[in-house]
Amino acid sequence: MWRIGSFGRGALALAIALLALAVPTAPAAAAPHVLVVGDSLELLTSPHLSRYLPGVELTVNAVGGYNSFQIFDLFQESYEPSDEAIVFDAGTNDNPEYPEILAGNLAKVADIVGDRCLVVPTIHGFAVNGVDNTGKNRVVAEFAAARPGTQVPDWAAIAVNHPELMQSDGLHPTEEGADYRAQLIAQGVEGCLAYEQARATAPPQPAAGEPRPEVEPIAMVGRLQARRAEVMDAIRADVLRAAAGSLLRAALLTR
Repeated sequence: MWRIGSFGRGALALAIALLALAVPTAPAAAAPHVLVVGDSLELLTSPHLSRYLPGVELTVNAVGGYNSFQIFDLFQESYEPSDEAIVFDAGTNDNPEYPEILAGNLAKVADIVGDRCLVVPTIHGFAVNGVDNTGKNRVVAEFAAARPGTQVPDWAAIAVNHPELMQSDGLHPTEEGADYRAQLIAQGVEGCLAYEQARATAPPQPAAGEPRPEVEPIAMVGRLQARRAEVMDAIRADVLRAAAGSLLRAALLTR
């Protein structure tokens, strides 16, 4: 039987520790946080959302029968500046004769969140006095066109083209329909998070009318410093691995 002496055991332990130091560890990224507000459609949808958004922290505040005024109140109750994206699932219970109601509430949300990304599903609701939801969906389209990054899951098209996903009232989704709707909204959230990530890492752009600098000395210094750090890390890791190898060989020779 091979035995390792006290010196060998100490050298082996030190070698293992040096090898561990030679492996760089990346800090764990914080989970993105997303706020979801809505009505009864969102009550049916939200239980499925977490399955399609692993690693995302969700806050859901939804009440059946609420119109966009009331859903804006839910938004105000729950919004935190740390929210990386907001799902504003509203408009189904608004009177389609007055699409300006939804336009006003979307504008109020945008005023609060600034350029933060929003997910705004299209609307499938009842007609009133022969007026359907075309006006409300036009509001959604115009809102999205005016705000880069806004995601618009097309629930209205799914509800019309797939009646098998709808309950007998023609308004609420079945369990399968709610799952499908959750997938649509989850795709919108992923689009928002990708947009926010790209925006956070994009270099600053010069203001309109300002000349674009040909040389960016600060950025160049930053890149050189980052490259120097990478080289030093690589050298440090090589030194630690070499030291660990020497200690390991010494430990084996003392067996």
